[in-house]
Amino acid sequence: MKKIILTVFLIAVVAALSIFYSIYSGYQSFKTTKIEVPAGTTVVIEKGNTWNSAAKKLTEAKVITDAKHFMWLIKEKDFGKALKTGEFEFSGAMDPEEVAKKIMSGKVKLYSFTIPEGYNKYDAAAVFKSLEWMSGSDKFIEVCHDKNFLTSIGAKNKQSCEGLLFPSTYSFPRGSDIIAVMKKMAEQMKSTLAKYQAEIDKSDMDVYDLIKLASIVEKETGVKAEQPKIASVFLNRKKIGMKMQTDPSVIYGLLPKFNGNITKKDLMTDHPWNTYTRYGFPATPLCFPGEGAIKSVLHPDDTKFLYFVATGKGYHYFSKTLKEHNAAVEHYQVQGRRDKFVY
Repeated sequence: MKKIILTVFLIAVVAALSIFYSIYSGYQSFKTTKIEVPAGTTVVIEKGNTWNSAAKKLTEAKVITDAKHFMWLIKEKDFGKALKTGEFEFSGAMDPEEVAKKIMSGKVKLYSFTIPEGYNKYDAAAVFKSLEWMSGSDKFIEVCHDKNFLTSIGAKNKQSCEGLLFPSTYSFPRGSDIIAVMKKMAEQMKSTLAKYQAEIDKSDMDVYDLIKLASIVEKETGVKAEQPKIASVFLNRKKIGMKMQTDPSVIYGLLPKFNGNITKKDLMTDHPWNTYTRYGFPATPLCFPGEGAIKSVLHPDDTKFLYFVATGKGYHYFSKTLKEHNAAVEHYQVQGRRDKFVY
């Protein structure tokens, strides 16, 4: 009888050891086996989630193969208090520890958007509205005019954020709030202007007027090499007390309903942005100017030009006198339109 009991006991021990070894081997294999995760695989760890819920999400996304083994790894490595939240992106061959460390790093997936130089607030609003990953992305115009927001970026007495946000490419994680994003853009504009503080101090313009003129330059030419020459024209006009007379300012006053065709009536209809009917700069900047346009205002070409006309090739012809300018208009625009109908 004792032999039978001993035999049964030994069988049970062997079976238990076999099961333990199988579990141990399975766990060791789990830890060292890399899984090829398809590019773009994402897992969202939300506020309030635990490692247990994270393990389930990772298993469902096929980033790991076993949630229970993953939790053993977390306990073995003492990762328990290092869980981070956010949207994490996984790709390529990864073992479970690499997956855990990816989450613990807090390096969440970033989404990018671009506000090009020369975009105005309405253009920017259209870009933001398309960003489904951003909280409040449809509120750009509202925030742009919000007094509390303007005060927060140091623009307490300004009408809007026009010209005060730096146009560039930005990257943020999912769920980022539009106000925080716009503040970051405002900080970038301040940082850019700070590089030219010595030149600004020597100029006869305050920062807001500088941005206004830079926005005019930005809208008047798409050729970066021309910006210092364009800037010289408007600075020359300012010096002799001449009106700025820039079409983009008239157009801005008609937004967002401008139909694409500027008329003589538009030029003669007064509003705070019409630089044909009013002296000085428009009421606000016309767009978000880039660093090149800002620099061109502070370092303009040394010219005596007062006029310019588009040549039809992306560039402009510059003139010192109205007589010369009218001749250039006749040559490049009036005659150019006639030539289109010569067969």
